[in-house]
Amino acid sequence: HKVVDYVTALEGDNLEKVSFYKETTKFVNFLKGTHYEVIQVTGHSLGGGLALITGPQTNSSAIGVSAPNAMLSRDTFDPPLTKNQLNSMTFNIVPNRDIIPMLDDKANLYQKIECRAPGNDFPGCHSIGRSLCEIMVTCGSDGTPVICECSKEYGYPEPMPTTANQTDFTQACLDVGYKPKN
Repeated sequence: HKVVDYVTALEGDNLEKVSFYKETTKFVNFLKGTHYEVIQVTGHSLGGGLALITGPQTNSSAIGVSAPNAMLSRDTFDPPLTKNQLNSMTFNIVPNRDIIPMLDDKANLYQKIECRAPGNDFPGCHSIGRSLCEIMVTCGSDGTPVICECSKEYGYPEPMPTTANQTDFTQACLDVGYKPKN
């Protein structure tokens, strides 16, 4: 915690120039003050990190996917965040082998998920598409088949056709406009 304080003191002016969370916090406060009572802030990667700061600062729940955490750096924000705010208002989805959520310490609410990317696919575990597929396959999708990309791009198993619909999954994907990446 002291190292973070020391770096912040040295680089304060430079950090101020890249404090994007101030803009997202201002925007959420604007929405809450004029149009909406409840706002939920979400994001992936850097956007998830912004969500994990903006949520507690605006008394809004926040969900990050592969987001950098904010427990050690909580005192560097303006206004500072408390452990209680981070532990009660933020949730981060953390794929194994993704280094971005390893930046800073996690708050209490997080979910580790598998990353089925090949071991040599460094950025593969940071993919939001892969993470969403992992959640759909692991947690279920209330009987709805996984999206085409899950099977075609990331190698998750294709769903079996129901007795009411014997359409092949590949054909069903083509029917809804899925175009394989080349």
